[in-house]
Amino acid sequence: MKKRITSGLLLLVALLGAACSSGNNDTDTVSQAPIASPEAGAAEDEVETTHTEAAAVAQEAQNGPGQGSLPTADEVAEAIYRVLWSDVGAPESITDQQMRCIGNAAAFTLGEERIVELGIDGPSLEAAYAESGSFLLGDRFGIDQDEIDEVVEEVATCADWRRLFVEGLQGDGESPEMAACFAAEMSDLSVNSLVGSILISPERPLGTLGTDSERAGQEMARLFDICLDLRSVIYNALVNGSGVSEQSAQCVVDNMSDELVERYLLVASDEDEEDELMEVVSELLDIQNQCLTPEELELMGTTEFEAPEFAPPDDFGSGPCPPTDGSGTTVLDFDGPQPMCLDATKQYTAVFDTTAGEMRIALDTANTPVTANNFAVLAQHHYYDDTLLFRTDPSIGIIQGGAPHTNSPSDPGPGYTIPDEGSGFTYEPGQIVMARTAAPNSASAQFFFAVNENTARLNNQGTYVVFGQMDDASLAVAEAILASHVDQPDNPLGGGPEPPVFVNSVTIEESG
Repeated sequence: MKKRITSGLLLLVALLGAACSSGNNDTDTVSQAPIASPEAGAAEDEVETTHTEAAAVAQEAQNGPGQGSLPTADEVAEAIYRVLWSDVGAPESITDQQMRCIGNAAAFTLGEERIVELGIDGPSLEAAYAESGSFLLGDRFGIDQDEIDEVVEEVATCADWRRLFVEGLQGDGESPEMAACFAAEMSDLSVNSLVGSILISPERPLGTLGTDSERAGQEMARLFDICLDLRSVIYNALVNGSGVSEQSAQCVVDNMSDELVERYLLVASDEDEEDELMEVVSELLDIQNQCLTPEELELMGTTEFEAPEFAPPDDFGSGPCPPTDGSGTTVLDFDGPQPMCLDATKQYTAVFDTTAGEMRIALDTANTPVTANNFAVLAQHHYYDDTLLFRTDPSIGIIQGGAPHTNSPSDPGPGYTIPDEGSGFTYEPGQIVMARTAAPNSASAQFFFAVNENTARLNNQGTYVVFGQMDDASLAVAEAILASHVDQPDNPLGGGPEPPVFVNSVTIEESG
């Protein structure tokens, strides 16, 4: 039952890879939703029969209507009662009488004639609930909107749903303050729409009731805005629900921008914003992949999540391509992304002329066409000429460069960023890889070389796009540069080669 209570919150946690159950797990098909009527719970609270004590009563009613007989309202009411009592996720404080009230309210509001007409019986109700955590009276059995409204209003009088809501949230590990805030701020509309998710549909728990559905979604967005500390929810879910270390969980929440949090709160309860919600979730997963260890990612089962296939935009960049013979002028600042200038049917090699020797790198235009093109076109604008390889880091086996304005990681870049062409990369010696911030789609011009097996320590992130591979002779040059590393106290990234290594030029050779 708590699954319906906290569906909005658990959606995010599940998509982050936290330990959230599916609706088909019999031990977690918990689909009780909170409803309005603060007065209604008072009389029922006097009933002393507990959930555990009523289990024996429910066991006696395991058999539904006999085959061939027409279902009666009494039998349907008993079936609803029996299913709800068999739900191990039901709040302990809910009573036998309250459960019977729910069954009676739904069955006798519809009436026996309508029950027979709709084909509702005990086995079909049990099957619906086992499948989805809801009785699916609307989706599967097709009761009309007036009946939905009437049934929900009657069921809403059976318990103090706000109190059950608080208990459900706290049982899922949320703070008492947040749970109390949700219960206090919920309007009758949002309470009734949540109750409808037990009876009508588990897929639209925030807005199922006729013309009020849009308003119900807006109401839930308002509750999120007032009560939900999204960072706290995610932190607690990672640490308490998924066994992630406090350090990794803190990394995740620290890398969530205010803009990202705001976007989630705006779209989480709006069915029309599903594409936007998936983009937000993708960004959250990207942050998670950067912060968690491989063991934590495996523990959470994030291998089940696959990044959407990247499709280069047809209109990416604009303007003329630079001369391929190197006769163009140096350009460091641009109004937007580079136009697509490389021919996907041809092969391209980036030739680095450095003060430590030459490195030749075959660009991967087949798998990362936008990234390879961006690097090549910047090189043809002489963007990388006379720049410093400003960072070496033996601990992760990399050499970093591509910062012509400052020769440091604080370089402002060319004035734009490019989209990430996929994720889940693994890093091996000899690769050229785009550098970027923790934010998705933030790469622009800085790059790094993967020099040795230590670069595989970045595999748990997998978000830095690999766009080329150097030959063995070039890798030997890179190894020599990395071997010349010295710690530099004034270098925010630890150190660089000594003596300094400069890139005199990068030229692009075409073949094929």
